[in-house]
Amino acid sequence: MSKKKEVVFAEDMTDEMMNRAIQVGKDAFNNPASVGKPNQRVATYVRQTFEKEYGKSWNCVVGSNFGSYVTHEIKTYIYFSVQPGINILLWKA
Repeated sequence: MSKKKEVVFAEDMTDEMMNRAIQVGKDAFNNPASVGKPNQRVATYVRQTFEKEYGKSWNCVVGSNFGSYVTHEIKTYIYFSVQPGINILLWKA
């Protein structure tokens, strides 16, 4: 029996968009075509995917130790993890 790796710490978005964010986050960690530092690659992949699918003005932070205070559009915020110890903050400004 496998444990679920996904953890949603906070969110303000539809279930459909939340599930998409989790899937895109997983895909980002498995995307070997990207170049750069690992967290930067993941952030770039997540942001670019969300901008293609949901329009411009998305922001993404990936890491294991950061603070934040952001303003977001209603129903466009999620703070989650798909890899133990690495968190993803995604929002639309």
